[in-house]
Amino acid sequence: MDELLTTRQVQDLLKVDRITIYRMLQDGRLKGVKIGQQWRFPRANVDRLLTSGTSFETNAAAELTAAFPAHCVQPVQDLFAEVSGLSAVILDLEGAPQTEISNPCEFCRLLWKSERGRTACLTNWQKFAQQAAEGKNQLTCHAGLNYWVHPVVENSKLVGWFISGGCLQQPVESAQAQQRLVELSRQFEIPLQALQNAFKNIPLIPAEMRTRVNSWPAVAARAVEGILRERTSFIERLQQIANLTQIS
Repeated sequence: MDELLTTRQVQDLLKVDRITIYRMLQDGRLKGVKIGQQWRFPRANVDRLLTSGTSFETNAAAELTAAFPAHCVQPVQDLFAEVSGLSAVILDLEGAPQTEISNPCEFCRLLWKSERGRTACLTNWQKFAQQAAEGKNQLTCHAGLNYWVHPVVENSKLVGWFISGGCLQQPVESAQAQQRLVELSRQFEIPLQALQNAFKNIPLIPAEMRTRVNSWPAVAARAVEGILRERTSFIERLQQIANLTQIS
């Protein structure tokens, strides 16, 4: 039978703090069984970690800041989208979504139901990130919808982009718009009539509201940044606890 090690014994062997042990349990790097209220770890699994050359992160703060806290930010984004009537999503610096898109219009939902359409939208988000990095704050997607963008900053470091929109700034009934719908229908294999009906219901931003709408992503981004600051404060307190349990 494989020898079972205590948490403290694993700390001694791996030279990490207790919190890192629990993080390794959560992400699967470390296997363990709970006996009563105590964790026990198979010696063979720990030995394999030691001989594999794996680098063990001893800084709990670095581990926790590695991932964007989408579960904390999502409710703020959802509330913004519900109140504004626009869609919203947070992208990282490369344009990868860090949250689930909130309140997409029916037109966008149709595009996302198509595998090709979804791929096109994700590729468009990468372009959004590039354009935002160039200083643009008003963007137009491949389907002709309008969006606004504002940077998200954590500890004076740019970490992503708050994108909102999925709307039109003026009524579009031109032949050019209809031709775009025909192309989208053919490209993504979506019934043309469904796209035309959904297009009619895309939110329209009146001219007198555009200046206000342009400022909304900044307000939402500041709310997200407040959450990130709170997380930083929490991580600092957590690191103090980790230092107390560090085995030298």
